[in-house]
Amino acid sequence: MACRPGCHVCCTVNIVATSLEAGYLLRSSFFDDLDLNKLMFSAKARPIYRPGLSTNQIADICLRQEEIPPDIGEHGEGVCPFWDQERLCSVYKHRPFACRAMSSREICQYGGEADMEPFLVTVNLAVYQIIEHLDKEGVSGNLLDVLSELANNRVESPGTVNGLISNRALPGFLVSPNEQVRFRAFMRNLEDFQVGDTTLKAFLPEFFVA
Repeated sequence: MACRPGCHVCCTVNIVATSLEAGYLLRSSFFDDLDLNKLMFSAKARPIYRPGLSTNQIADICLRQEEIPPDIGEHGEGVCPFWDQERLCSVYKHRPFACRAMSSREICQYGGEADMEPFLVTVNLAVYQIIEHLDKEGVSGNLLDVLSELANNRVESPGTVNGLISNRALPGFLVSPNEQVRFRAFMRNLEDFQVGDTTLKAFLPEFFVA
């Protein structure tokens, strides 16, 4: 990977996350002495990306071989408010999966795209889907929106409110035929991952096949 400390092209105001991830981030010590409302207001003063569909909604449409509605969300300009003056992530240990998943084989340039190995795209998408399933009673949306709603206790009734989308259960994975064997090996590496007092395999038995 070409990614190194100090890389920050992907550290923008357009990060998408679930309420599960935002809640984990809110519980970090970073927020103990922080005026979150002031931070969110400042970060959202300019346009930010707000998705129209969740990851599992898109997967469900694809699995039913239907046409995905056009994404009308526009990406805003500006760096992530958690990017500090030392060009590092101030919440690195608690960052959402969208940040963890981003990588590139070449140094990214502004206005360009990351050069990611195709199978890594597949497994990243699968993990996105699993996280949404674990938080299927919650919501997804721009990280700044989800943090703001959670901090102000306004997400008890999930829905497309304030740019947020109700999460969905996992409908199945999007894996091409030539990736199936490799993907099953990847899933076997995840099967013992702890989910509360059980394992991911016990939690999602229909998706763990030999």
